[in-house]
Amino acid sequence: MAFTRFDTANGTAHLITTGFRSILIPVNTAQPELPCDMLDVAAYLATERRSSIVLLAFTEIPLWEEMDVELPGLDGHVEAMAKQARAIAARRGVGVHVTAPRTRQPADLILREARRRKAQLIVLGATGRSRTSHQALAHDAVTRRISDQARVPTMFIQAPVAA
Repeated sequence: MAFTRFDTANGTAHLITTGFRSILIPVNTAQPELPCDMLDVAAYLATERRSSIVLLAFTEIPLWEEMDVELPGLDGHVEAMAKQARAIAARRGVGVHVTAPRTRQPADLILREARRRKAQLIVLGATGRSRTSHQALAHDAVTRRISDQARVPTMFIQAPVAA
């Protein structure tokens, strides 16, 4: 998106470009499938500036497990998410970088990754298994913490209602 701002002091016009250069989409790998609605919105927003999208496909490891616990099928699940994310974004000419860390503290990881990658927008959905209503977003502790502490704008995407 772009708009023109006129400087009335000297009569010059400046073209101001809006949009986001880097968009972070955190997704919990506990979800059975990629939240395509989040990717579609991010890809749309990234189109204007050919921005980069980072899919942070994190796996939350409970305290009683070792961080390197074997999780059968996780690699295949992440690869399937990455392939689908890249296909969605490619329709709009946007690339996706995928990273798949393990964590005990998803909010800390997401906030740290947003700072590290200089994200200008974080696109959020509920990080739990259910993304069926806006209440899931409002009551999700990770989502609330990120929206409260992020130094960049956060956008909330509600999952489409199942028919």
